[in-house]
Amino acid sequence: MAGRLGDILVARGAITEEQLQAALSAQGARGMLGETLVARGLISNDQLGAALADQFDVPYREMAPETINPQVVCLIPEALARQRMMTPVAVKGGTMTLAMVAPDDMNAISEAELISGYQVDPIVALRRDVMATIDRGFDERVAARQTIIDIKIQELEEASAAGKAELIAVKEDKDAPVVRLVRSILMGAVNVGASDIHLEPHDPQMRVRYRTDGQLSQVMTIPNHTEAAIIGRIKVMADMDTTETRKPQDGNLSIDENGTRASFRVSAIPVVGGEKIVMRVIDEGNKIFTFDALGMQEREANVVKELLDKPHGMIIMTGPTGSGKTTTMYTMLTNIDSTNTNISTVEDPVEFKLPGINQVAADSDHGMGFGNALKYLMRQDPDVIMIGEIRDHETAVSGVQAALTGHLLISTLHTNDAIGAVPRLNDLGLDYFKIAGALLGVIAQRLLRGLCQHCKEPSVPNQRMLEALLDGQDIEIPTDATFYKGAGCGKCMGSGYAGRIPIYEIFMISPAIQKAIEAGLPHSRLRELALKEGMVELAPAGIQQALQGRTTVEEVYYKLSS
Repeated sequence: MAGRLGDILVARGAITEEQLQAALSAQGARGMLGETLVARGLISNDQLGAALADQFDVPYREMAPETINPQVVCLIPEALARQRMMTPVAVKGGTMTLAMVAPDDMNAISEAELISGYQVDPIVALRRDVMATIDRGFDERVAARQTIIDIKIQELEEASAAGKAELIAVKEDKDAPVVRLVRSILMGAVNVGASDIHLEPHDPQMRVRYRTDGQLSQVMTIPNHTEAAIIGRIKVMADMDTTETRKPQDGNLSIDENGTRASFRVSAIPVVGGEKIVMRVIDEGNKIFTFDALGMQEREANVVKELLDKPHGMIIMTGPTGSGKTTTMYTMLTNIDSTNTNISTVEDPVEFKLPGINQVAADSDHGMGFGNALKYLMRQDPDVIMIGEIRDHETAVSGVQAALTGHLLISTLHTNDAIGAVPRLNDLGLDYFKIAGALLGVIAQRLLRGLCQHCKEPSVPNQRMLEALLDGQDIEIPTDATFYKGAGCGKCMGSGYAGRIPIYEIFMISPAIQKAIEAGLPHSRLRELALKEGMVELAPAGIQQALQGRTTVEEVYYKLSS
């Protein structure tokens, strides 16, 4: 070895002797000098890596955990990997490349060789990279990768040559690699709380991604020669036509494993290179429709309950696709006593089966689009009606008519904010007088990524983003306010975020606002009136969540500016 790390960095001119002594004093008993210097901004990761390579006389490697096959990581036990701060990163022939924080630890190298059966070729890596790779390699969300080797060693190429019928015959064999792989993909998504699974054909491998907390991340790749078997297996489970590859198809499947039951809405569409499958995860066992489970603040929940107490009128939810509107509407419905109330819905599709509620699946091909279905429902003596979306003139007219004739109607519109529902309904052909008479309130919603509570730490927010959110807003931030960020840990896979939290903007239709709508006042004037009456807009609601340590200013900014 060439000497101590600090001396090497001084000799290289990366730091001065004074900076070294200051860092040694600040690092603490269990600190690591290199990390302390990087945290202070005195050296870069590349400079630290080069110095470590000199110190240990082995190559340095900067690692991206997502590029390292978790099968390789799992060649040594997790407990040993964490204790010794080392992880396998590659295998070639009989040699295993082992990334180590301390590559001079000969005992660790001997243990790794004994357990894995490979000869170890050590390299040096930063502790954060090693631990992040271990976290990812042993995380249950990538457990599906472990069956890839089984897939590769099976003679699926022969089955492919024999035709798709033989490929699909594996459905009878619960231990077939393709069956276990599909099951792992499905249950992996449920276990990590993913909302969607994407299987995308690319050359040379199919990519599998989960959408978790609103973000897509790759969890595995599937060799092309097994792609047909995987798609065939999913189609069989979803009761889809396995011989049709040129037209879009929809289906549904359910899986029950170790007491966990989940359903999936499956969509297949032909793309260049094959078929793309997207599966919406419907976790039937973990869905609780309460305002607390939603994450709605008490003040907001009380306002919504006040709206639901009205005997008739229209409540509108607005927000982009994937903002949680349907979940909020389901929560509203389950908070209405269905024992003495006839509650009916028209949905496209029906995502969850709600006890005590009559749910109708919209089907335009058979004359049951939203507009027609609403007309039929009106003959069913309804008290409360939920329509999945008001998207055309016919549905808008029927919805307002229902609200004006003694029914409580809940539906959605695609607008950027709550007040935008008024001009949008007008665009659909409703006059302002009817809108004002029917509308009870509009709720705009967004979903933000929640901070990981295991690794959050105080942080200075991006001032440009904070100022943009504060622009024109009546938001008072205490001088001693503390904002937070996620440092990244094993619990959140290094992202700093875990779970999602909603923010709401509730536009209540008071007598004064009703008159303003009847008069056709523009959006800006309606906003002024609503703010005077206490409406909290999305930006202030998001900043309040950031002040409470539940999300970040950056997350609020990106969600509201997109």
